[in-house]
Parts: sequence; C-alpha cells; structure tokens
Amino acid sequence: MSTPKGMKCMNHKLASGDRVLIYSNPQQVLFQIRHQTPTEENILDPSFKVAVALTPADALLIASELLTAAVPHLTNTQQEVQLAEEQATPSTNGE
Repeated sequence: MSTPKGMKCMNHKLASGDRVLIYSNPQQVLFQIRHQTPTEENILDPSFKVAVALTPADALLIASELLTAAVPHLTNTQQEVQLAEEQATPSTNGE
C-alpha cells in the first residue's frame, strides 16, 4: 500500500513481524496495525489491517501509556546487562 498523498508515514516492523504504521499530516494522525500470515504457513491465522484516526490528545495519551509501560522493561534490561558486565569483569581488589 502506498502512503496517502500529503501524508508522512512512519513504518515500524515489530519483532513478531507485524507492522505499526503512523500516517500524519497537519490535519490528522492515523494509526494502523497490520498482521499478515501467509496461508501456506497457517491457514487458520487471519491476516488483518485496521486503522483508527487519532486526535492529538489521543496520540499523546497513547504515547504516554506506551512509555509508562516500556520503562520498567528497559530498566530491568539495563540492570541485567549491568549485572552481566560486572560478573564478566575480573576482580581488581587483589584477589
């Protein structure tokens, strides 16, 4: 699908292979989710595309909720990386 005339498109491919697209121009913001499964892979898994128009307030509220939900995951990941780095670093206290 091509980007509607006069709109900017931000296309994000997720780890699952699904896509989230955000179309915008000065008048509107559209949020689209796409899930595609080839029939030969799984005939029972439906493919779909759905889009909703967002007000600026809706877009900010959703962005805020996503950030709030993501921060604990990022914090945990950073702590795990830091702990792994500390365990991999040789001790320098004369032992």
